[in-house]
Amino acid sequence: MTEPTAGLPLSAPEALTVLGAIVLVLARWLPRRLRGPAALAAGALLVGSVTVLVVTGLRWQMTPVVATAAVVAALALAPSMARRSGRTPWRARWWLALPGSVVGVALVAAGPVSAWAFPVPEFPAPSGRFPVGTEVLEWSARPDGAGRDPEPRTLVTQLWYPAGRSAPDARRAPYLGRTEAEARTVSAALADYSGVPGFLLDGLPRSRSHAVPGAPVADGGGRFPVVLFSPGLGGVRTQNTVWAEELASHGYVVVAVDHPYDSAAVVLSDGRTLRTRVAATGDRAKDEALAEGWTRTRAADLRAVLSRLERVDRGEAVGRVTGPNDHARARGAGPRRADSSREALPALGCRVVRYRG
Repeated sequence: MTEPTAGLPLSAPEALTVLGAIVLVLARWLPRRLRGPAALAAGALLVGSVTVLVVTGLRWQMTPVVATAAVVAALALAPSMARRSGRTPWRARWWLALPGSVVGVALVAAGPVSAWAFPVPEFPAPSGRFPVGTEVLEWSARPDGAGRDPEPRTLVTQLWYPAGRSAPDARRAPYLGRTEAEARTVSAALADYSGVPGFLLDGLPRSRSHAVPGAPVADGGGRFPVVLFSPGLGGVRTQNTVWAEELASHGYVVVAVDHPYDSAAVVLSDGRTLRTRVAATGDRAKDEALAEGWTRTRAADLRAVLSRLERVDRGEAVGRVTGPNDHARARGAGPRRADSSREALPALGCRVVRYRG
Protein backbone atom coordinates (compact mmCIF):
# COMPACT_ATOMS: atom_id res chain seq x y z
CA MET A 1 0.00 0.00 0.00
CA THR A 2 1.44 3.36 -1.05
CA GLU A 3 0.83 5.86 1.72
CA PRO A 4 1.27 9.63 1.77
CA THR A 5 4.70 10.85 2.76
CA ALA A 6 4.92 11.92 6.42
CA GLY A 7 3.61 15.44 6.75
CA LEU A 8 2.18 15.57 3.21
CA PRO A 9 -1.36 14.75 2.05
CA LEU A 10 -0.21 12.92 -1.11
CA SER A 11 2.00 9.92 -1.72
CA ALA A 12 4.71 10.12 -4.38
CA PRO A 13 2.60 8.36 -7.08
CA GLU A 14 -0.35 10.63 -6.25
CA ALA A 15 1.81 13.76 -6.53
CA LEU A 16 3.18 12.55 -9.89
CA THR A 17 -0.37 11.89 -11.09
CA VAL A 18 -1.40 15.44 -10.21
CA LEU A 19 1.72 16.84 -11.91
CA GLY A 20 1.12 14.83 -15.08
CA ALA A 21 -2.54 15.87 -15.21
CA ILE A 22 -1.67 19.57 -14.80
CA VAL A 23 0.93 19.43 -17.59
CA LEU A 24 -1.50 17.61 -19.85
CA VAL A 25 -4.24 20.21 -19.27
CA LEU A 26 -1.89 23.17 -19.83
CA ALA A 27 0.02 21.72 -22.80
CA ARG A 28 -2.49 23.45 -25.10
CA TRP A 29 -1.07 26.82 -24.05
CA LEU A 30 2.61 26.03 -24.57
CA PRO A 31 4.52 27.13 -27.69
CA ARG A 32 3.71 24.87 -30.64
CA ARG A 33 7.10 23.16 -30.64
CA LEU A 34 6.71 22.17 -26.96
CA ARG A 35 3.12 20.95 -27.00
CA GLY A 36 3.76 17.49 -28.39
CA PRO A 37 6.78 16.60 -26.22
CA ALA A 38 5.06 17.96 -23.08
CA ALA A 39 1.87 15.99 -23.74
CA LEU A 40 3.84 12.79 -24.46
CA ALA A 41 5.93 13.17 -21.28
CA ALA A 42 2.83 13.87 -19.20
CA GLY A 43 1.04 10.90 -20.70
CA ALA A 44 3.95 8.54 -19.96
CA LEU A 45 4.15 9.88 -16.40
CA LEU A 46 0.41 9.35 -15.92
CA VAL A 47 0.48 5.79 -17.24
CA GLY A 48 3.17 4.84 -14.73
CA SER A 49 1.79 6.66 -11.69
CA VAL A 50 -1.85 5.65 -12.25
CA THR A 51 -0.80 2.02 -12.71
CA VAL A 52 0.93 2.14 -9.32
CA LEU A 53 -2.15 3.70 -7.72
CA VAL A 54 -4.50 1.10 -9.19
CA VAL A 55 -2.28 -1.73 -7.92
CA THR A 56 -1.77 -0.25 -4.44
CA GLY A 57 -5.25 1.24 -3.99
CA LEU A 58 -6.66 4.36 -5.64
CA ARG A 59 -8.01 6.84 -3.12
CA TRP A 60 -11.28 8.57 -3.98
CA GLN A 61 -9.50 11.93 -3.84
CA MET A 62 -7.61 10.99 -7.01
CA THR A 63 -10.77 10.21 -9.01
CA PRO A 64 -11.27 13.74 -10.44
CA VAL A 65 -7.56 13.94 -11.28
CA VAL A 66 -7.52 10.67 -13.22
CA ALA A 67 -10.87 11.38 -14.90
CA THR A 68 -9.75 14.84 -16.05
CA ALA A 69 -6.48 13.46 -17.40
CA ALA A 70 -8.37 10.78 -19.34
CA VAL A 71 -10.72 13.33 -20.95
CA VAL A 72 -7.88 15.71 -21.86
CA ALA A 73 -5.82 12.85 -23.28
CA ALA A 74 -8.75 11.81 -25.48
CA LEU A 75 -9.17 15.38 -26.75
CA ALA A 76 -5.43 15.64 -27.44
CA LEU A 77 -5.45 12.41 -29.45
CA ALA A 78 -8.52 13.37 -31.48
CA PRO A 79 -6.64 15.50 -34.11
CA SER A 80 -4.13 12.71 -34.77
CA MET A 81 -6.92 10.17 -35.17
CA ALA A 82 -8.73 12.54 -37.55
CA ARG A 83 -5.64 13.01 -39.75
CA ARG A 84 -5.08 9.27 -39.93
CA SER A 85 -8.64 8.75 -41.12
CA GLY A 86 -8.27 11.45 -43.79
CA ARG A 87 -10.50 13.98 -42.07
CA THR A 88 -9.59 17.57 -41.30
CA PRO A 89 -8.76 17.84 -37.59
CA TRP A 90 -10.82 20.32 -35.58
CA ARG A 91 -9.08 22.58 -33.10
CA ALA A 92 -11.01 24.60 -30.57
CA ARG A 93 -10.65 28.35 -30.63
CA TRP A 94 -8.80 29.85 -27.66
CA TRP A 95 -11.96 31.41 -26.24
CA LEU A 96 -13.53 27.93 -26.14
CA ALA A 97 -10.39 26.17 -24.89
CA LEU A 98 -9.73 28.63 -22.07
CA PRO A 99 -12.85 27.84 -19.97
CA GLY A 100 -12.22 24.13 -20.51
CA SER A 101 -8.63 24.48 -19.29
CA VAL A 102 -9.78 26.43 -16.24
CA VAL A 103 -12.32 23.72 -15.39
CA GLY A 104 -9.68 21.03 -15.95
CA VAL A 105 -7.18 22.73 -13.62
CA ALA A 106 -9.91 23.14 -10.99
CA LEU A 107 -10.83 19.46 -11.17
CA VAL A 108 -7.19 18.40 -10.89
CA ALA A 109 -6.68 20.76 -7.95
CA ALA A 110 -9.70 19.19 -6.23
CA GLY A 111 -7.61 16.04 -5.73
CA PRO A 112 -4.89 17.42 -3.45
CA VAL A 113 -7.35 19.79 -1.76
CA SER A 114 -9.67 16.91 -0.79
CA ALA A 115 -6.64 14.82 0.24
CA TRP A 116 -5.64 17.67 2.56
CA ALA A 117 -9.18 17.96 3.92
CA PHE A 118 -9.51 14.17 4.51
CA PRO A 119 -5.95 12.97 5.12
CA VAL A 120 -4.54 9.66 6.25
CA PRO A 121 -4.15 10.28 10.01
CA GLU A 122 -0.61 10.54 11.34
CA PHE A 123 -0.24 9.81 15.04
CA PRO A 124 2.24 11.73 17.20
CA ALA A 125 5.10 9.62 18.45
CA PRO A 126 4.73 8.53 22.10
CA SER A 127 6.84 10.66 24.41
CA GLY A 128 7.82 8.00 26.98
CA ARG A 129 11.06 6.02 27.25
CA PHE A 130 9.54 2.69 26.25
CA PRO A 131 8.77 1.54 22.71
CA VAL A 132 5.21 0.24 22.45
CA GLY A 133 4.02 -3.26 21.59
CA THR A 134 0.48 -4.41 21.00
CA GLU A 135 -1.41 -7.68 20.86
CA VAL A 136 -5.04 -8.57 20.18
CA LEU A 137 -6.65 -11.44 22.10
CA GLU A 138 -10.07 -13.05 21.91
CA TRP A 139 -11.62 -14.37 25.08
CA SER A 140 -14.85 -16.32 25.30
CA ALA A 141 -16.72 -15.38 28.45
CA ARG A 142 -20.16 -15.66 29.98
CA PRO A 143 -20.04 -12.48 32.09
CA ASP A 144 -21.78 -12.46 35.45
CA GLY A 145 -24.51 -9.88 35.79
CA ALA A 146 -24.96 -9.46 32.04
CA GLY A 147 -28.61 -10.48 32.11
CA ARG A 148 -30.32 -13.78 31.43
CA ASP A 149 -28.72 -14.45 28.05
CA PRO A 150 -26.90 -17.79 28.52
CA GLU A 151 -24.80 -17.40 25.38
CA PRO A 152 -21.11 -16.70 25.93
CA ARG A 153 -19.69 -13.47 24.50
CA THR A 154 -16.47 -13.23 22.51
CA LEU A 155 -14.49 -10.29 23.86
CA VAL A 156 -11.90 -8.92 21.47
CA THR A 157 -9.33 -7.27 23.72
CA GLN A 158 -6.28 -5.29 22.67
CA LEU A 159 -3.25 -4.66 24.85
CA TRP A 160 -0.68 -1.90 24.45
CA TYR A 161 2.38 -2.44 26.63
CA PRO A 162 5.96 -1.25 27.22
CA ALA A 163 8.12 -3.17 24.76
CA GLY A 164 11.76 -3.89 24.09
CA ARG A 165 13.57 -2.44 21.12
CA SER A 166 12.32 -3.54 17.70
CA ALA A 167 13.96 -3.21 14.31
CA PRO A 168 13.55 0.28 12.82
CA ASP A 169 11.66 -1.21 9.89
CA ALA A 170 9.37 -3.37 12.04
CA ARG A 171 5.77 -3.42 10.81
CA ARG A 172 3.50 -1.05 12.70
CA ALA A 173 -0.03 -2.00 13.66
CA PRO A 174 -2.92 -0.64 11.55
CA TYR A 175 -5.05 1.92 13.34
CA LEU A 176 -8.48 0.26 13.37
CA GLY A 177 -7.79 -3.45 13.28
CA ARG A 178 -5.37 -6.36 13.13
CA THR A 179 -5.32 -6.18 9.35
CA GLU A 180 -6.15 -3.55 6.76
CA ALA A 181 -9.24 -5.55 5.79
CA GLU A 182 -10.49 -5.44 9.38
CA ALA A 183 -9.68 -1.74 9.55
CA ARG A 184 -11.77 -1.11 6.42
CA THR A 185 -14.70 -3.02 7.92
CA VAL A 186 -14.52 -1.02 11.17
CA SER A 187 -14.09 2.27 9.29
CA ALA A 188 -17.19 1.58 7.18
CA ALA A 189 -19.17 0.67 10.30
CA LEU A 190 -18.09 3.86 12.09
CA ALA A 191 -19.14 5.91 9.07
CA ASP A 192 -22.51 4.18 8.98
CA TYR A 193 -22.96 4.65 12.74
CA SER A 194 -22.07 8.34 12.41
CA GLY A 195 -24.31 8.85 9.37
CA VAL A 196 -21.54 10.03 7.01
CA PRO A 197 -20.54 8.61 3.59
CA GLY A 198 -18.05 5.80 4.04
CA PHE A 199 -15.59 7.12 1.45
CA LEU A 200 -14.93 10.19 3.59
CA LEU A 201 -13.22 7.96 6.17
CA ASP A 202 -11.25 5.81 3.76
CA GLY A 203 -8.01 7.33 5.05
CA LEU A 204 -8.47 5.68 8.46
CA PRO A 205 -7.70 2.08 7.36
CA ARG A 206 -4.50 3.28 5.69
CA SER A 207 -3.17 4.81 8.89
CA ARG A 208 -0.50 3.08 10.96
CA SER A 209 0.09 3.45 14.67
CA HIS A 210 3.47 3.40 16.42
CA ALA A 211 2.95 0.05 18.19
CA VAL A 212 4.67 -3.10 16.93
CA PRO A 213 2.41 -6.20 16.93
CA GLY A 214 3.81 -9.00 19.06
CA ALA A 215 6.87 -7.05 20.24
CA PRO A 216 8.63 -8.55 23.29
CA VAL A 217 7.76 -7.02 26.65
CA ALA A 218 10.35 -4.59 28.02
CA ASP A 219 12.91 -6.01 30.43
CA GLY A 220 13.91 -4.21 33.58
CA GLY A 221 10.90 -1.96 33.64
CA GLY A 222 9.59 -3.16 36.98
CA ARG A 223 5.92 -3.95 37.43
CA PHE A 224 3.56 -2.15 35.10
CA PRO A 225 0.25 -0.69 36.31
CA VAL A 226 -2.79 -1.63 34.24
CA VAL A 227 -5.33 0.74 32.65
CA LEU A 228 -8.64 -0.80 31.57
CA PHE A 229 -10.37 1.11 28.75
CA SER A 230 -14.00 0.77 27.70
CA PRO A 231 -15.09 2.82 24.67
CA GLY A 232 -18.29 4.81 24.79
CA LEU A 233 -21.57 3.94 23.11
CA GLY A 234 -20.87 2.63 19.61
CA GLY A 235 -17.12 3.11 20.13
CA VAL A 236 -14.35 0.66 19.26
CA ARG A 237 -11.31 -0.50 21.19
CA THR A 238 -8.80 1.33 18.96
CA GLN A 239 -10.46 4.75 19.00
CA ASN A 240 -8.04 6.12 21.63
CA THR A 241 -4.88 4.56 20.17
CA VAL A 242 -2.80 7.72 20.66
CA TRP A 243 -3.76 7.87 24.32
CA ALA A 244 -3.05 4.13 24.79
CA GLU A 245 0.36 4.31 23.13
CA GLU A 246 1.34 7.38 25.14
CA LEU A 247 0.51 5.61 28.42
CA ALA A 248 2.26 2.42 27.34
CA SER A 249 5.41 4.38 26.49
CA HIS A 250 5.45 5.62 30.10
CA GLY A 251 5.20 2.14 31.60
CA TYR A 252 1.50 1.24 31.64
CA VAL A 253 -0.31 -1.73 30.20
CA VAL A 254 -3.50 -0.50 28.51
CA VAL A 255 -6.26 -3.06 27.99
CA ALA A 256 -9.12 -2.00 25.67
CA VAL A 257 -12.30 -3.99 25.09
CA ASP A 258 -14.68 -4.22 22.13
CA HIS A 259 -18.21 -4.80 23.44
CA PRO A 260 -20.13 -7.22 21.16
CA TYR A 261 -23.31 -5.71 19.66
CA ASP A 262 -22.44 -2.37 21.30
CA SER A 263 -19.30 -1.31 19.43
CA ALA A 264 -19.98 -0.15 15.87
CA ALA A 265 -18.30 -3.31 14.58
CA VAL A 266 -16.42 -6.17 16.25
CA VAL A 267 -14.47 -8.31 13.78
CA LEU A 268 -13.74 -11.81 15.07
CA SER A 269 -10.81 -13.97 14.01
CA ASP A 270 -13.17 -16.44 12.33
CA GLY A 271 -14.26 -13.73 9.90
CA ARG A 272 -17.61 -12.85 11.49
CA THR A 273 -18.48 -9.20 12.10
CA LEU A 274 -20.78 -8.27 14.98
CA ARG A 275 -22.52 -4.97 14.25
CA THR A 276 -24.07 -2.74 16.87
CA ARG A 277 -27.64 -3.37 17.96
CA VAL A 278 -27.78 -0.25 20.10
CA ALA A 279 -30.41 2.22 18.91
CA ALA A 280 -32.75 4.71 20.51
CA THR A 281 -36.51 4.11 20.32
CA GLY A 282 -37.63 7.69 20.95
CA ASP A 283 -39.45 6.64 24.12
CA ARG A 284 -37.55 8.27 26.97
CA ALA A 285 -38.50 5.75 29.66
CA LYS A 286 -37.78 2.80 27.40
CA ASP A 287 -34.46 4.27 26.26
CA GLU A 288 -33.37 4.82 29.87
CA ALA A 289 -34.14 1.18 30.66
CA LEU A 290 -32.25 0.03 27.58
CA ALA A 291 -29.27 2.23 28.46
CA GLU A 292 -29.18 0.74 31.96
CA GLY A 293 -29.11 -2.76 30.47
CA TRP A 294 -26.36 -1.88 28.01
CA THR A 295 -24.30 -0.37 30.84
CA ARG A 296 -24.69 -3.52 32.95
CA THR A 297 -23.53 -5.61 30.01
CA ARG A 298 -20.47 -3.44 29.44
CA ALA A 299 -19.61 -3.59 33.13
CA ALA A 300 -19.94 -7.39 33.03
CA ASP A 301 -17.57 -7.50 30.05
CA LEU A 302 -15.02 -5.52 32.03
CA ARG A 303 -15.36 -7.85 35.00
CA ALA A 304 -14.70 -10.78 32.68
CA VAL A 305 -11.56 -9.09 31.38
CA LEU A 306 -10.40 -8.34 34.92
CA SER A 307 -10.79 -12.01 35.81
CA ARG A 308 -8.46 -12.81 32.92
CA LEU A 309 -5.99 -10.24 34.21
CA GLU A 310 -6.06 -12.01 37.57
CA ARG A 311 -4.69 -15.04 35.74
CA VAL A 312 -1.88 -12.85 34.47
CA ASP A 313 -1.23 -11.80 38.06
CA ARG A 314 -0.90 -15.48 38.99
CA GLY A 315 1.80 -15.87 36.39
CA GLU A 316 -0.24 -17.48 33.61
CA ALA A 317 0.63 -16.47 30.07
CA VAL A 318 -2.06 -14.56 28.22
CA GLY A 319 -0.46 -13.64 24.93
CA ARG A 320 2.95 -12.02 25.42
CA VAL A 321 1.98 -10.12 28.55
CA THR A 322 2.61 -12.36 31.53
CA GLY A 323 2.52 -11.93 35.29
CA PRO A 324 3.03 -11.52 38.05
CA ASN A 325 1.94 -7.89 38.24
CA ASP A 326 2.04 -7.64 42.03
CA HIS A 327 0.90 -4.28 43.37
CA ALA A 328 0.12 -2.97 39.91
CA ARG A 329 -2.65 -0.40 39.87
CA ALA A 330 -5.52 -1.18 37.52
CA ARG A 331 -7.49 1.89 36.47
CA GLY A 332 -10.70 1.69 34.49
CA ALA A 333 -10.94 4.34 31.78
CA GLY A 334 -13.90 5.65 29.86
CA PRO A 335 -14.59 8.57 27.57
CA ARG A 336 -15.86 10.96 30.25
CA ARG A 337 -15.24 11.89 33.87
CA ALA A 338 -14.36 9.70 36.84
CA ASP A 339 -16.04 9.47 40.18
CA SER A 340 -14.33 8.53 43.42
CA SER A 341 -15.75 5.06 43.99
CA ARG A 342 -13.03 2.43 44.36
CA GLU A 343 -12.81 -1.20 45.29
CA ALA A 344 -9.96 -3.53 46.18
CA LEU A 345 -8.91 -6.21 43.73
CA PRO A 346 -7.15 -8.67 46.03
CA ALA A 347 -5.82 -11.05 43.37
CA LEU A 348 -3.98 -8.21 41.63
CA GLY A 349 -3.12 -6.28 44.75
CA CYS A 350 -4.48 -3.18 43.04
CA ARG A 351 -7.40 -0.82 43.00
CA VAL A 352 -9.91 0.03 40.29
CA VAL A 353 -11.02 3.58 39.65
CA ARG A 354 -14.48 3.41 38.07
CA TYR A 355 -15.28 5.81 35.27
CA ARG A 356 -18.65 6.92 34.03
CA GLY A 357 -18.77 6.92 30.22
